[in-house]
This record gives sequence, C-alpha cells and structure tokens, in this order.
Amino acid sequence: MNRSTKFINDIFIYAIGNLGSKLITFLLVPLYTYYISPDDFGYYDIVLTLTFLAMGFITFQLRDGTFRFLLDNEDEYTRKGVVSFSYKLMAQSSLVVLLVGIVFSFFYDIRDWGWIVAFVITLSLYEVEVQIVRGLGQNKSFVLAGILTAFQIGLYSLIFVAWLRMGIAGIFCSNILSRLVTMVIIEFRARVFKRYFIVSFRDKSLNRALLKYSLPLLPNAVCWWLLGSSSRLFIEHFLGLEANGIFAVAMKFSTILETFSVIVYQAWQETAIKQYGAADRSKFFSRIFNTYILILSVLALIFVFVLKINYSWLVDSRYLESLQYLYPMFISVICFALASFYDLGYQCSKQTVRNLPGVITTTGLNLIMNYVFIRFMGIWGIVLSSILSYLFMLGFRIIDTWKFFPVKVSMEIIYPILFLIGGAIVFYRVDSIILQIIYITVVVILSYCIQPRSIRQELQMKIKALFN
Repeated sequence: MNRSTKFINDIFIYAIGNLGSKLITFLLVPLYTYYISPDDFGYYDIVLTLTFLAMGFITFQLRDGTFRFLLDNEDEYTRKGVVSFSYKLMAQSSLVVLLVGIVFSFFYDIRDWGWIVAFVITLSLYEVEVQIVRGLGQNKSFVLAGILTAFQIGLYSLIFVAWLRMGIAGIFCSNILSRLVTMVIIEFRARVFKRYFIVSFRDKSLNRALLKYSLPLLPNAVCWWLLGSSSRLFIEHFLGLEANGIFAVAMKFSTILETFSVIVYQAWQETAIKQYGAADRSKFFSRIFNTYILILSVLALIFVFVLKINYSWLVDSRYLESLQYLYPMFISVICFALASFYDLGYQCSKQTVRNLPGVITTTGLNLIMNYVFIRFMGIWGIVLSSILSYLFMLGFRIIDTWKFFPVKVSMEIIYPILFLIGGAIVFYRVDSIILQIIYITVVVILSYCIQPRSIRQELQMKIKALFN
C-alpha cells in the first residue's frame, strides 16, 4: 500500500468512528433544543467550553504527547514507560481536581458543581486513554471507542433528558456514564493497562522527554481554547445566555465540517510523521494540502445548503435565528482546518515550542477583535473575528514553517475561493431550492474534473472497495 492510498484508507477508517459519533451528536441537537431552554443550553455550553480549557491543565497535554511518542517508538520498553508514566500522572492530577472540587464546594454555590467536577475528570481520563490506544496502532479500538461513546450518549440522553427530565444534569450524566463504560470495554479489548502499566516503572529521561514535548503544547492548547471558545464568554457577558444558546446551536451545526477536518487531521497526523523524512515530502505534502482546500470548500457548500433547506424542522423555532450565521461559520472552520494542517509541521519536527509565538499573537488579536466587534456587530462580530484570526494564523504558519515543512500553495486555490464567493451570494440572495441544488451540482462536477487523475483514481478504487 503506497502512502497516498494508506492516507485515504486512514481517512475512511477514522471517518467510520467520527461520522458515526458526530451523527448521533448532531441528531441530539433537536432533542436538546426541545427539552432544554436557550438559557440552560447556553449555561451548559459555557461549562463545556471551560471544561475543555481545564482538560489541558489536568492532562498536561499528555493526550498529544503519548500519541506522538508511542507512534514513533514500537519497542516494549518505551511503550511501558510512556503508558505507566501517563496513567500515574493522570491518577494524581484527577485526585487533586477531586479534592479541589470538594473544598471549592464549601465556599461557592455553583449550579451542578458535582456533575461538573465528575465530567471534567472523566473526560480528561478518556481523552488520554483513547490517544494511548491510537498511539499503539490500535486504530480499530480507537474508532470503536468513539462509536460506543456516541451511541451511549444518545441512549442515556433519551433516558435522562427526555424521559426523566433531568435537564442539563441529564446531559452531564449521559456524558460521564458513556465514557466510563467505554473505557472499561476498550480495556477489555486492547488490554493496555494489563500489558503496559507497571507501578514501579521509572525512566526519568523518558519522562522528561515526554513532558518536554507535551508541556509547550499546554499554552498552545490554552490559546486554541481562547480562539475557539472565548467567544462564548464574550457573548454571555455582552449579549446574555439566550444569545449564547443561539450561537451554540449554530456552532453545533458547523461542527459537521469540523468533524471532517478532524478526520483528515487524524489520518494526516500519522502520514505526515511517518513521511517527514521522505525525499519528496514537499511535493507530497503540497499535493495533499491543495486537494484538501478544494474538498473542504465543496463540502462546506454542500453542508450549508442542505442545512438551509432543512433548518426549520431541525431546530425548535426559538433557535431559527442561528441560520444566518451558518455560512460564515463554515468559512471559519475552513480557515481553522487549513491552519491546523500546518500544526503538523511543529509536531513532525518536534519543535512544539516554536509554535507558541504565532498562536499567542493570533489569540491576542482575536480577543481584541472580539471585544471591539461584538459591541458594534453582536454575534456577527464574533464570527468575523474568528475568520480573520484563523486567516492570520494560517499566513503566519506558512511563513514560519517554510524551512522545515515546505508546502507550496497552488494557484488552483482560486477555484475554491470563487466557489465560496458564489455560494455566499446564492445562500443569502437566492430562495429557490432548485437554483441552490443546481449551484451545488455544478460546483461538485467542476471540483471533480479539476482534480489530478491520480487522486480521482485512488478515490474511485477506495469507493469501489467499500461496495465489493
């Protein structure tokens, strides 16, 4: 199997897990919007946003470090060292969070505080666990974990949210229970703890190397959190929880395209690390990047127009206002995905420290623009700030990584740009469903025709294999 075919094959493998899980998450949006008010859903979204921030500190970004080190080292000694250190560190940090949470509860009365602490700890443990499984090359177990978790969240949500009417406490309970059960099942399948965990195992040099790689990713993760999530805090402060609920629903739908970008990122992460030493890496990486731009643009157009046609029955009438923000949010996801593509340059070269100046500068600009734009443009200001921030980061990374991650952007980038400009006009100015479908059909046909023959052949072979 050549590297391009393997890359496409990995995309399909990760797609099985991610699309299955995200589909269930997507289907839960109507359920949540029906049984939970915009204020409550806005509160849950704020908690979820802060949880992702806390996870970086609790895990010390080991979710990234363990994957990188396990993927790079197949000897049993290193694997036992990485797994043992990660589990012991996670046990200690989880205990600290639990004790802090208990003490904190005596001084502050925070809604659903017990559920929140349990949610943060469980999600942190789960994220490290599944990345360890993935780093050990057990991609099927990694995919299975995503499917199992999503299926259980859907099932438990029906029980706790729809049947028992527990509100957002039901959402927390569904997320916690589903991940706990999944971790038990995956352990029985992969035997990671049994095979690789040794209490007395200590290798200070390996531990230092792992932390040296992981810790610089912590401020990077905080900055990414600020870029992607601080908008909720600005909206909640300036516009209120109801507006944040509207924004959160639109964000839920924009994650459809973000899911695809995550699938490609996960597959590309393995391919890029393993092909980093190839003699023709620049040509190969450039080919993948330019194809990626076009596919992202076409998928964005397909998703956003399908949503527009069906939006009135997908969400409760209280959330219909969020439709107007979908198109620019999808543009923002494209910019985010392209900037993330270059993040692999820092990981491949293990120069994670070098990533900080760009992401810190971008975060600062984003916070400033959020503060300024929201006062005059409301939610539109937040969306515009997001697009401009990710565009800046993309430009910065293209220049900064050129010496060790040279990717040449083809002039064919003009095609997806034209598609997106035309799509914006059709989305906001054309109400005819037939004309919208015609536009998308033309875009899909043109995008397929301008692809290199090798890409078309590989995709055709893979698709045929699925039906044989």
